[in-house]
Amino acid sequence: MIGLISLNYKIAPVQIRELFYLYPDQYLNIYKSLISKSKIKGLFIISTCNRTEIYFETISSESSSKSFHSVIMTLSKLKKFNDGLRPYIKKKDGVNAVSKHLFRLASGLESMIVGEYQIVDQIKSAYKVCKTNKMLSPTLERMIQKSLEASKYIRTNSEIDKGGISVSSAAIDQLGNVSNSKNLSILCVGAGRTSKLSIKQLISKKFKNIFITNRTESNVTPILEKFNLKLVKFNSWKKMLNSVDIIIFSTSSKKPLLSDIDLKNIDKQRKNKIVLVDLSVPRNIVIKKTYKNVDLVDLDNLKDRVNENYNKRISEINKAELMIESFINDFTGWVNKRELRPTIISIKKEIKNLISDSSVKNDENKQIEEIYDKLSDKLVKKIISVSDNGKNTDALKIINKIFVSNE
Repeated sequence: MIGLISLNYKIAPVQIRELFYLYPDQYLNIYKSLISKSKIKGLFIISTCNRTEIYFETISSESSSKSFHSVIMTLSKLKKFNDGLRPYIKKKDGVNAVSKHLFRLASGLESMIVGEYQIVDQIKSAYKVCKTNKMLSPTLERMIQKSLEASKYIRTNSEIDKGGISVSSAAIDQLGNVSNSKNLSILCVGAGRTSKLSIKQLISKKFKNIFITNRTESNVTPILEKFNLKLVKFNSWKKMLNSVDIIIFSTSSKKPLLSDIDLKNIDKQRKNKIVLVDLSVPRNIVIKKTYKNVDLVDLDNLKDRVNENYNKRISEINKAELMIESFINDFTGWVNKRELRPTIISIKKEIKNLISDSSVKNDENKQIEEIYDKLSDKLVKKIISVSDNGKNTDALKIINKIFVSNE
């Protein structure tokens, strides 16, 4: 059985998503915990700012309800969450439903910003971690590879990601049309992919006075040279709270970088507003109070831009969904044939045992082999037809009872 639990931006606010963000070094812990208590054959985990998803395969004898319960309880226990996770997750089971979701995800159809490409890199990175730790079953591995194949085809043969926007650019657009961008100062906290996208967007908007800071300074050097930015030491960036106009946070820090303690005197110290943009999960900014001179923009504030982007791309979304169907059919066909393989091998073996006779003379062996091949091929074709290429599991169970040895 293949299943999926998805905790994503559609049903879980950022305050919940950040609690269940999984770092790559936690993937193996979840896998080891699950195989110790359930019949897990493989696990694939992807965790981003907008989702945490766990794909799993179990042996057919384990009930789906038990499998889902094990995965949900393992995740809740790891994150010490006792308030009930089920309202914030979607469950899917079955080859068709789970593969469809992953193919849509890789193609950008499940993203907050439809068509964005960053999810492809995130799937590849997650795949590498799971592959290295030997967490993937053959079926899950094939499904991931097929999802990337579907993504490449759809992005090539549609305009799903043409002229699209990223989460970072949507956040910057949320700032509005800034007429005096050349005069405003911006600090970017972080030097990862999201920060680079933000900087590109800022430059396209004619912002000139851009600073950057990062905990690991060596990671900033290439960005400084490429974009001609100004470096701020990480241990002193908070001093700019009184002077800079906009701060954009996009780090992988496990703890908040800015809290109410840092902003307690902000209204007295500033004459104009500062805009704080948080593109991180877990959040880099956690403030509970409201401030006259502080505007906060986080991932959940982007709903209007998300809806606008979706409406603009509805025709391309419909086109992409049609393309995905053929990849789903290919994958489910492969899975069904894989399920049939042990049955076919057992059938051929049983037939050979039935028609073989130790008393047969050597010169008759060739004729017997021909009879065996013809009979086997005819019966296998009939089995494939009756079981609907392995899709009819009830028929397959009856066939296995007749032909497959229990020894």
